[in-house]
Amino acid sequence: MKKITLYTIIIIAFCSCQKKKEKTNIALEEIKNINQIVEAIIIQDSLNVLSKNEDSTMFCSELKRLNIYIPEKRNDGLNLPPPPQDIYITELINSTIKEESFFSSKDSLYLLEQNSNPEKLKIEKDLINKLNSTTIEKAIIRNKKVRPFRFYEMTIPVLSLDRQKAYVQLGYHCGSLCGTGKAIYLKKVNGKWLIIQKWETWIS
Repeated sequence: MKKITLYTIIIIAFCSCQKKKEKTNIALEEIKNINQIVEAIIIQDSLNVLSKNEDSTMFCSELKRLNIYIPEKRNDGLNLPPPPQDIYITELINSTIKEESFFSSKDSLYLLEQNSNPEKLKIEKDLINKLNSTTIEKAIIRNKKVRPFRFYEMTIPVLSLDRQKAYVQLGYHCGSLCGTGKAIYLKKVNGKWLIIQKWETWIS
């Protein structure tokens, strides 16, 4: 019964998202949460991006949109994997962290709505000023000149309906065939974002 309800919600959400032509503006509260999440990950995951010396790694100031897909039903019952660094809504809804469901079916509509966020979102200037920052464009140009060129790239966090839980993907790039990716789950505890689970999703 739960699965039927979940798929019904997903279908309704997909139809409503298809009708939206304009990109959703991110509210100020969301922007604040996003920047707090980025800073929490940098500190709690010990990313060496806070100093601007030669040994530190660069951090992309543009967060890219996480595309959330609805799996297509196939005759053989199998689902093709989503494009690299994207995710199925069912993976998010069914994710279990520390033996508890992380996102609920109530979050599904809001998670899908966040798919219409901008392609890229620049983090706030106050945070950028603390970082050894770059942009994707600069990273591509520099990668052709300097090898290896190391930088982190993060997705725009997707939030639960109550804005107390978040999911982020973090990529580390260190060359054309060098890099890793992580899935990071965070929870707001006493007003602060904390990483509660993370794991490697890809490596090259």
